[in-house]
Amino acid sequence: MKYNKLLAIIGSTGTGKTKLAVRLAHAYNGEIVSADSRQVYRGMDVGTGKDLKDFRFQIPARLLAAAGRARSDLRFKNIPYHCIDVVSPKTEFNLAKYIKCAHRAIRDVQSRGRLPILVGGTGLYAQAVVDGYDLTDVKPDKKLREKLEKMSIEKLQKLLQKLDRNYDGDLSNKRYLIRYIEMVKQTGEPVKKLLAKQGSKYDCLVLGIKFSREVINKRIDKRLAQRIEQEGMIEEVERLHKEGVSWKRLESFGLEYKFVSRFLRDSRLRGNDDKTEMIEKLKIASHQFAKRQMTWYRRWEKQGREIKWVDNYKKANKLVKDWIYPVK
Repeated sequence: MKYNKLLAIIGSTGTGKTKLAVRLAHAYNGEIVSADSRQVYRGMDVGTGKDLKDFRFQIPARLLAAAGRARSDLRFKNIPYHCIDVVSPKTEFNLAKYIKCAHRAIRDVQSRGRLPILVGGTGLYAQAVVDGYDLTDVKPDKKLREKLEKMSIEKLQKLLQKLDRNYDGDLSNKRYLIRYIEMVKQTGEPVKKLLAKQGSKYDCLVLGIKFSREVINKRIDKRLAQRIEQEGMIEEVERLHKEGVSWKRLESFGLEYKFVSRFLRDSRLRGNDDKTEMIEKLKIASHQFAKRQMTWYRRWEKQGREIKWVDNYKKANKLVKDWIYPVK
């Protein structure tokens, strides 16, 4: 295997990116590098969908029998992962820090002759690594951030568009808006130029998992119900707040953390009816988020990145096999 290969698996929330990545990691001696902006935080497990149990690949019984192995401790293979649980949720973590973390992990995996598999639904993080963004020159401005944090998303959107009239990217994430304003103010350059491709460091294959909107929404709804009713999503948010993570900080993480924090913060909103209403609003927000994720990937394709879209393991496996072992 060439040591500069990088497999990336992207897709909207609920498409099964981790499960596909784990199967491919088992098949091609790979390790997973997360490209999720929230999974970097320790203790944020349920809401970010880390599903660390899924990083254990169950080896089929027929393969164990063929190898003469029947011991229970040999039935599973743990797939190593990186860029997960690296900082406290009270610590600021931005794109520039993530890029360093990801490249460090990828180089480590490649140095051992293994295949790094970049997996995640944060389009900006995945694109930054694959396309080779370099943001090391733009330093955080604490005073400016404190001022911007007090502004609503709508005001931040207007400010960014005033500073950069040609910006056409994501305007829904408050942390990204603040970071982009910070970058433009420091450099005087438009966001597009600041995020310009520096040249990919890797031989990349980008696989995208895509299903119909109806299928995705059903998966999202089922997963949300499981997280809240069975996995302790509400209890996780309560614990994080008790450990010192402010309500404001929790809300900034969006989706589950935003809606559950608002539900818990107001003591009047504790009845079953209010909980049901909170879950319904969260479902709608999650559906909208999945739609925005696909919008990001389509824009990435228009910028020139080839994405191979798949909906099952068989198709993905063939593409990876032909990429790693091309016919000469």
